[in-house]
Formats: sequence, structure tokens, C-alpha cells
Amino acid sequence: MKRFLCMIPLAMFVTSAFAQEQPLRVSDMLDLEEKIMMKKMTDDLNKPNPNAPPPIPVIVAPKAAPVVYPTEALAVYGTTATSFEGQLSLGGHTYTVRMGTPVQAYTVTAIGPQGIELTRYVPRKKRGKKHQSEPERQVSFFPVVGH
Repeated sequence: MKRFLCMIPLAMFVTSAFAQEQPLRVSDMLDLEEKIMMKKMTDDLNKPNPNAPPPIPVIVAPKAAPVVYPTEALAVYGTTATSFEGQLSLGGHTYTVRMGTPVQAYTVTAIGPQGIELTRYVPRKKRGKKHQSEPERQVSFFPVVGH
């Protein structure tokens, strides 16, 4: 009796295993054939071509040096006996300047026959609320070119 009871689950397992197998259909065969063809095609594409030309070398251009424009007084001319105007080249741009004219971060503080004087005020580092000092004054003098 025990043998018989042990054989029943074994027989059910064997029949269920064989019952799950289905006959091969035409659509399944076509799918398998398509997968095989795709595999072959991708393998062919991945193979290196012996007749292919060598790759073109990449040429990297060197970085251009930054352009440095000199700051210079191009011309100074007198409009009256005591008043002067001038042409100033600063950062690649040419400015017509008079006394007090702002030019970029500078202010024109003096113009004479010898050249143009620019002043820039730079704030000092803060050391606390008690020590509030005036900004530092940087003076730059540019003589007239050709003198």
C-alpha cells in the first residue's frame, strides 16, 4: 500500500512534465530562425574589416595665446590753455577722456602734456565694524606714445 501511495505522486509528476511539452509550431520555428539570423548578422558586423582604411587621426589645435592689449595714452591735446583732453587705449578699446571721466574701473584724475593719470579705488578688507577705513587708491600714469 505504501508503495502504491509513493507511486501516485511520481506518476503525476511524470505526466505533468510530459503534458507541458507542446508540439513545435511554424511561428515558433520562424522566431527561432529570425533570432539565429540576427545573431549571425551582429557577429558579422562586429568583426573587423581587413579592407577598411585606417582611422583618420584627430588633430588637436593648440590653444591660442590670449591677446594682451597695452594700456597707453594715444594722444593728448589742449582745448584751452589749462584744459586737456586725450585719447586712451585701454583693454583694446579707445576712449576720449577728460578730467573725471570714468573708464572701466578707473577714473581720470589728471591729464597733461606728458600723459594721462588714472585712479582706481579698491575697497580695503574689512576687519570688523569698528575699523571702517577709506578705500585704497591705486594711481596709474600712462605717458603719451611717441614722447
